[in-house]
Amino acid sequence: MNAATPLDRAENRWYRLFDNPSPLLKQAPTAIAIAVAAIVAWLNPDLAFTQGLAALGGISLVLIATLHAAVLSALRVYDGWVVLIIPMVDILGVGMFRAGTGGAGSLFSSLVLLPVVWLAAAPGIRYVFVVAGFTAVALLMPYFTSPPDTTVEWLRGVIAPLVFAAMAAVINELSRQQRIRAEQAERLVADRTAALSDNVAMLVQLREKELQNQALVDSYEGLWSSITAQAVIGTDRAGRITAWNPGAERLLGITYAEAVQAVRVDRFFPDSVLTVLAQDCPGGADPRESPELAQGVKALFARVDAEQMFDGDLSVTTAGGTTVPARVTITPHNDADGAQQGYLFVVTDESRAVEVARMKDEFVGMISHELRTPLSAIIGFLDLLQNDPGQPLTDEQEEFVGIIERNAQRLLNLVGDLLFSAQVESGRFPLDRADTDVAELVRSAVVSAGPHALREGIALTADVPIGPVRALVDPGRIGQALDNLLSNAIKFTSTGGSVTARLVLVDGGVQISVRDTGVGIPKDEQGMLFTRFFRASTATQNAVPGVGLGLTITRAIVIAHGGAMDVESEEGVGTEFRFTLPAAPRTEVLTTLSIPK
Repeated sequence: MNAATPLDRAENRWYRLFDNPSPLLKQAPTAIAIAVAAIVAWLNPDLAFTQGLAALGGISLVLIATLHAAVLSALRVYDGWVVLIIPMVDILGVGMFRAGTGGAGSLFSSLVLLPVVWLAAAPGIRYVFVVAGFTAVALLMPYFTSPPDTTVEWLRGVIAPLVFAAMAAVINELSRQQRIRAEQAERLVADRTAALSDNVAMLVQLREKELQNQALVDSYEGLWSSITAQAVIGTDRAGRITAWNPGAERLLGITYAEAVQAVRVDRFFPDSVLTVLAQDCPGGADPRESPELAQGVKALFARVDAEQMFDGDLSVTTAGGTTVPARVTITPHNDADGAQQGYLFVVTDESRAVEVARMKDEFVGMISHELRTPLSAIIGFLDLLQNDPGQPLTDEQEEFVGIIERNAQRLLNLVGDLLFSAQVESGRFPLDRADTDVAELVRSAVVSAGPHALREGIALTADVPIGPVRALVDPGRIGQALDNLLSNAIKFTSTGGSVTARLVLVDGGVQISVRDTGVGIPKDEQGMLFTRFFRASTATQNAVPGVGLGLTITRAIVIAHGGAMDVESEEGVGTEFRFTLPAAPRTEVLTTLSIPK
């Protein structure tokens, strides 16, 4: 923008001077006109003063009004009645000057127009009447000393004020309209200025938002490029790939440019996985929307639509045909308005975790086998020592051998649990199913745990039907599961508490539960209870012995039978473990078997 020139600045000062003139500036025309008229009358004999005192009085009034205007201007008082007194005094001063320079025939009668215009332009119709009154007084002044002789002269003195009043009315109305237009113009300028300010503020905000958006885009692109440990894949509702991060390129072996060329996500799932998905997730997307998409992925999308998320272990196939174990999480992808645009896949390569788990299971199995043989030998030789009639043991030796045998048996049981958990993890979990009375299994487990409960001062009861409850199960494994639950319940229950094993018939099967009044389990730890080697904080705080395998083994046994297991617990109240087994012939009458404390 060019700087203003001196001429421009001078014009601006001139415009500002006349946009809101001071009282002295408004008074200047009248004062100058009276001064010029006085000089002309003084120098021209034909215009001699007929009444010098009247003329001098008129000049004095105008001078006083001018001084008053100068004071008001210095005080920056531009409006109000103190300002409008000036033109009123001017009208009287001009009238006296007219009376002193010839009266009705004075050459200077028209000077009264100058203050009349000033006064008539003031806001308000009342000033029209003020003009009429003051001009009537000014124009009739000569008649006060020399009354006219004819009616015509009187009429001249009356009509002239009316003419000035009419002119004042016109000026007043024009001024009013001009003020209205000026106010409208000012409002328009104010509105446009406000709009311009708003626009400028909006532009500033847009610029800030643009910078923020660019920063977010840069951050997103940086984050997107840095995700290489997981494959992040976006698809539309038909399964066509729309987003493909560097992690997807690394894991699945094709570039972004190749992936977005009408490639569907079902390409990266083996046929076996798609078949299982189609069976496990019935239903699917609208075939008209994705007619070529594999039925397994359609069913998977339908599940995501219903549950808002899928998270599970699925194998994926790379571009080179290699099958990779992976953890797959799928969520809907919605736009800013909440309308679903597709799906977002997060695929984590589980190859290393699977290999580590396999090596760990092999190691546990190998160590367990290596420990089991010498432990069995130790227990066998201990039995020979205890039962050798040729060399009987003393009482002290019997006690020592008993301690050795108990600890060796404990180690052997632990080794058995380790071997069993390794079989579960590797999928080599055999079951020897037989038609079994489950009620009798519960009774036997309660009887077996009775001595332990008696030593701890805990009431142990069994709620089971009187008659048999038949089920096709592995009695050894179900007995093992019951032993684990009862042992845990007794260990975590204080003296004076109770443990109840219950068998009830439910729709589609039988339910076995073990409830105790023990210390309970924190809610945030209940989801980890069935994890191998996990021990709740209440176990460590109360120094309860164990290695964290019992619940893992129990749950594996239940699942292997086609059942389900859950837990309900509250700290300080107690815990209940429940599991269901396939249906069996139903019996109605229940009885209670109690083991006293």
